[in-house]
Amino acid sequence: MSYQIYSHVLPSASPGTQRVLKAHHFGEAGARPKVYLQAGLHADEWPGFLVLNKLIARLKKAEQAGLIKGEVIIVPVANPIGLAQNFHGYIPGRFAFSDGGGNFNRNWPRLGEKVEKRIKGDVAAETEANVSIVRQAIREELALLPEMTELQGMKKTLLALSMDADEVIDLHCSGEACMHAYVPQEFEDYFKPLLGLLNSTVGLSELETGAASFDETNVSVWRSLKAHYAHLIPWGCRSLTLELRGENDISHEFADQDAQALYDYLIYRDIVQGVVAEPDVSAVNYYPLDAMDLVKAPCAGIVCYHKAIGESVEAGEVIGEVVNLLDDDVEASHYPLVSRANGVFFARVQRRLVMCGESIAKIAGKEHLAHREIGHLFED
Repeated sequence: MSYQIYSHVLPSASPGTQRVLKAHHFGEAGARPKVYLQAGLHADEWPGFLVLNKLIARLKKAEQAGLIKGEVIIVPVANPIGLAQNFHGYIPGRFAFSDGGGNFNRNWPRLGEKVEKRIKGDVAAETEANVSIVRQAIREELALLPEMTELQGMKKTLLALSMDADEVIDLHCSGEACMHAYVPQEFEDYFKPLLGLLNSTVGLSELETGAASFDETNVSVWRSLKAHYAHLIPWGCRSLTLELRGENDISHEFADQDAQALYDYLIYRDIVQGVVAEPDVSAVNYYPLDAMDLVKAPCAGIVCYHKAIGESVEAGEVIGEVVNLLDDDVEASHYPLVSRANGVFFARVQRRLVMCGESIAKIAGKEHLAHREIGHLFED
């Protein structure tokens, strides 16, 4: 099969409206390995749009040259619903305005128990046969998911495109940040080459966040089954969330650099024919997600940072301050932001006007923090 673009029409949310997901397909359908990439699930996070635009251009040339060995599916704009939420020129694309609201990257369907019931009695000694059995069960369960609303249709479509992939790469970004990734604990070594190619030095290692995010949903079926069947069912999908720096880190230079890194990774995984040097992973460090400090604003006001993104910090160190604009004593109106972790200051909100109690900065540490609760590691 040559390069194809498929348009997936979502259920109409209101009379006269219709949104579409476009999926770019490269290679033969069903070829392995299969990789799925998407951008903009949080519709206010835009660097991935340009990166995938440039990756598609590279893959089109590779397809024409007959270099695609596996299958690649790219959805460059994963959330047209969120992109349409234009409020006086501002696109608040992290949370849905309709369908009950909520974070677009939370509470995705978890199919592990249902798939396990379907395959019970069919698991054999042949591991690759078991992978096929599980993938068929996943397809059958996906077909039963509701699609009455626009959001349900979007989720069902994205999962149908991704859940039988060997790898799922979900592109996001932070407010202001260095390149980093959220990586399931089981895949730390596996994804090190990708982080190395992207010059990312920070990986957040996660096991069970409680968020039921898109990338977790794609891997959760296999994690659930392996807990019962161990080696009989190998990993049929590996996934991660890539955070492409900050919201405003968008340029042809960054996008070309990141698209080339992703293309080189596809060569490394033998999905695209070519030669690439062994990635340098010496600078890649993983930090447990439960050791990540979310620094909260002690009051409402203007935040000023003393430390730069990417700098090392120590527990007890002041990384900035919030100025309370309504304090009567202006000389005593500066409230410190104190790190509770030894690690790297890797992300912060872009706004400088912050609300009391809001999480405004992230520090990746190595040691578990008592206030970080396993299973509830994301607050938004």
